[in-house]
Amino acid sequence: MDEEKDLAFYKRFYEESRVGILQDESLRKNFQRMVEDVLGKDYYNLASDVYDCDRICCEDITRKANRSLFEKMFDL
Repeated sequence: MDEEKDLAFYKRFYEESRVGILQDESLRKNFQRMVEDVLGKDYYNLASDVYDCDRICCEDITRKANRSLFEKMFDL
């Protein structure tokens, strides 16, 4: 009897969480693709966890996007 309740709970939890999980997976995949496209496949930073790593990546992408025309011409 408890197994049926547990199974029903997990099925309901999965159905309620599925869309959010898929959205997070899609966002992570596309963020990683953007990091590779903008900063290069060999990009890394020295953050100690994924949250700081993402923050530093965003700062580096922003910095690169906001470069001056001169910097862009000479890839500085």
